[in-house]
Formats: sequence, C-alpha cells, structure tokens
Amino acid sequence: MRSGYDFAIAGGGVIGASVAFHLAELSDASVALFDRGEICSGGTRRSCAIIRSHYSVASNTALTLRSLDVFRNFREALGEDDVACGFVNSGYLILAGPGTFADRLADNLAGQRELGADTSPIGRAEARELHPWLEVEDVAAIGWEPASGYADPVATTLGYVTAARRRGVAVFEHTPVERLRFAPDGDPSPSRVTGVMTPGGTVEAGCVVSALGPWSPGLYAASGLSEDAVEALRLQVSRHVVLTFGAASSYGPELPIVKDLAVDNKMYFRPADGGVVLVGTGDFGDPLEDPDRMTAAAPRDLVSLQRAQIGARMPAFEGARLTDSWVGPYDITPDWNPVLGPAPGLPGLYLAYGFSGHGFKLAPAVGRCVAQSLLGEKPDVDLAPYRPERFREEVLLLGAYGSGSIS
Repeated sequence: MRSGYDFAIAGGGVIGASVAFHLAELSDASVALFDRGEICSGGTRRSCAIIRSHYSVASNTALTLRSLDVFRNFREALGEDDVACGFVNSGYLILAGPGTFADRLADNLAGQRELGADTSPIGRAEARELHPWLEVEDVAAIGWEPASGYADPVATTLGYVTAARRRGVAVFEHTPVERLRFAPDGDPSPSRVTGVMTPGGTVEAGCVVSALGPWSPGLYAASGLSEDAVEALRLQVSRHVVLTFGAASSYGPELPIVKDLAVDNKMYFRPADGGVVLVGTGDFGDPLEDPDRMTAAAPRDLVSLQRAQIGARMPAFEGARLTDSWVGPYDITPDWNPVLGPAPGLPGLYLAYGFSGHGFKLAPAVGRCVAQSLLGEKPDVDLAPYRPERFREEVLLLGAYGSGSIS
C-alpha cells in the first residue's frame, strides 16, 4: 500500500465504487477504495435493487433518469465488455388508493414527464393487461414506467470496481478505515482531515470520501469526534426485512415491479429468482443501534401482514408459503434523502450517506456527480439540495408521500 493518494474512499458498496470509477474515468487522480470486508459485503448486497424514476423531489428524478440510462446500457457506460449489472426491464407500476395520494400521484406523473421521464397515468384495465395477477378494484390512480426494472446489486458493484481497477484505482479489501487522520496531529480541535488510518498503517489523502452508509456515525465516533458532531449527522439506522413468497404457479421475471401506496407500509414487490415474489416495505422499519448486530429473523407479525397484503393484491398468493427472508440496514435522514457534500467544519472530508433505501438506483449518477464536484467541475445535476447543512438550515427535501423511501 502506498503512503498517499489524491482521494481515499471509505466504503466498497455501490456508492463508493461508483465514485471511485468516475474519479478515475474523469481524471488522472490517484484513488484508493477501502472496504472492511469483501467489496459489496455491506448494505448494497442486501438491496432489492429496484430502479425507477418515480420521485416527487425533482433532483431525485434528474439523478435517477441518468442512472436508469446507465443500467440499461451498462457495458457502454463503463466502457467494458465483460461487466454486467443484470438489469431486467420489467417496468414499474405505482398504485394509489382514493384520497390524497391519488392526487399527488397524478401531479407527480405530470412533473416527471416535464423532466423527461417516460411515465404516464393508466387505467385499471391496462394495469391488468400489464400485470394479470393484480387485483386493483380498490385503486384510484395508477402510474406506469415502461423503461424501469431491477438489477443485480453485487454484479453492478463489482462491475464498477472492475472498471475502476482497470483505470488505476487501488482497491483494498479486508482493510477497514478505522479512523480519520487529522492535522495538526494531536490537536484536540482538528482543523483538517488529511487521510485515514487502517490496520496496515496511515494513508494520506488530499480528500477522504466517506461512503459508509449506516456505519457513518461509527467512523465519526472512532475518530474521536464529539457526540455533538455525531449527532449533527442527523442519521438514524433501521432494520428492514425482505420476504419472498411462493404461489402454486411460477411468478415470472417479466412481471412489472409494483409499488403499493394503498397500504400503510407502502409495500413494494417484484419477481425474484425461483419464480417467487420478493416483498418489502417503504416505511421506517425497526430502529437499530448497531448495523453489525441485526437480528436475522423475520417477525411473525410482519410475515402475517405481508402475506395478507400480497394475497389481497394478488389473489394467487392468498395463504402463500414463505420461501425466504433476509434483513438489511437503512441509513435514514430526517427527509429520507441523501447527504452529499463537504463535511461542515472538517475540510478534507466529503460525505455521501443517508440514502434512506434508494441509494442503489441513484448510484450511477450520484457517483459521477460527486466525482465532478470533487474535481472542481460542474456536476450534471446540482447537488446543492443534498448539502449537509440543510438540516440546520431547515431546508428539507420532503417528498409528496410523507416519510418513506419513495421521496
């Protein structure tokens, strides 16, 4: 390991990998990417990897439209013939029950079309043609995105890392960033971040990018920063449970993803390997103090609730058998949107955390825009709305559907 780099990135999930690739693609800067385990062994690995453009925050739509284009043309976007992201163009349906959400859905669809999204309102009959398993009599408004779909989170991340390595990025697996390095050494009020400390020694860097997601507060605390500094991250961590159910007939991979705003937990579901349906929630989940200590068991009440809800939405799944479950951590900010920008009071540190359940679908564009910002270029999408200071300024990126990962 060399002693210094222009950029050191902590976190080998899809965000860190995308930033590393784009820094190398856009410049001749020296870049190092660090992960405490294998690449993509943290939150990204557990992602359901749904890719859609439906947002009510305009900058999110702008980012995801650029990301969607990358997922649909992954090899060309990375300039590599032997990488893949496993994108399945299934399309995406969003359902809203009678009332406020139906009105907001209609408004959002119109706003997204103005931003260039391929999305439109459709009726119940058309929704059934697209997805014959659905029961939609209780639904008042439906949106349709034909270009959207889902991908493989591990293959995507490894694709970025492969392309980054070929452009000179040094990738260090099983090398945790244990602490930030400050200058001047020993100063109780450090003035600048100048690198990272790993089990292999100190690595100097012109800039450190923290892309640790739910583990961000841990880096601050381990680096000796005050409780007030940790609190200023305004980050909550939660545990999300994903379930898969099987029906008598195989659930085909071509069936559209569905977001169901007609139920309280804003359930989503999509096809999964083995002809089963993957089901998750768009709510907060269970509070979690330590992302390394997640109970793996799926709560019985949640299994019962999701089985009932998926059976009501698709009668073929009434009384369906549970085939699998897993858990993953969400890093949630007060407005359910990411923090992207220089760390207040800590020059030399750039923050990229708080993706609140939609980091994977934003990662291609976020990685490029962050790299452009770090290199002093104008980013494709203005990242000012995601600045860390917005919480103190009380300028939040609030979505139309309330708290949840569909902002």
